[in-house]
Amino acid sequence: MYSSKIRHLAKAVTYRALGTVLTMLLAWIITGNPIIGLKIGLLEVLCKLGLYYIHERIWYKINFGLAERSSRKIKNAPAKSAFIVPQSFDINKDARQKLLNQRGKVIWFFGLSGAGKTTLANGLEQALNKLNFKTFILDGDNLRSGLCKDLGFSEEDRMENIRRISEVSKLMMEAGIIVLCAFVTPFEQDREAARALIGEENLINIFVDCPLDECERRDVKGLYKKARAGEIKNFTGISSPFEPPDKTDLILKTAVFSKQQLIDELLTFVKPKIEV
Repeated sequence: MYSSKIRHLAKAVTYRALGTVLTMLLAWIITGNPIIGLKIGLLEVLCKLGLYYIHERIWYKINFGLAERSSRKIKNAPAKSAFIVPQSFDINKDARQKLLNQRGKVIWFFGLSGAGKTTLANGLEQALNKLNFKTFILDGDNLRSGLCKDLGFSEEDRMENIRRISEVSKLMMEAGIIVLCAFVTPFEQDREAARALIGEENLINIFVDCPLDECERRDVKGLYKKARAGEIKNFTGISSPFEPPDKTDLILKTAVFSKQQLIDELLTFVKPKIEV
């Protein structure tokens, strides 16, 4: 029988309520005073709420159990056929770049949901467009509405999501286009895989650094609220970890500097790397 999210939530609430009632009854029996029992029950609720909040903040900042990700594999990934032979063509990346008068690059923005990845990618694209650069933005929600709509948010599906995005980005980059990617990309292993596939010389990694508390305060899409309520599983920062980068090309602190300041910094950093 299908068990809805509301049913799961109701189960958790009723279980917690029964536990509190039991604590109150035991305190009443031990002390012989129902008022004391009520106070102890209420105190237990407040203490556990505070403890849960602190535990959630600390738990996803530690690396316990993360080493096992190194052995992750895509589910049901078919083996490469011995009959597949990549083709080469006369018009190559250099010829396309010469035609477009720019160098194809992949600019990959990553960070927590609500950190400002899409906002900065959009702002940078507008600035580059004014300078006559040919660009294209790949955004997480847009791709999950099409190319990756069959994927969920398990670690395996996130890995496959990043693999597909990397492959598409590489093709567009080889066409001479400047590709701006805006994806959470929470695991360092997946960032390394993207770097290996796209090529170190073709990739610019931008860490959009914003504290979880600030992202949760913004909560433009209401996702953090739903994640806290248990309506969204495996949500980065709440029920799934975000691993700080070991290596990145640029760090942008969106809780400290204004949007325009960061776009100006981005343009100054990126422009020499894409000019012919």
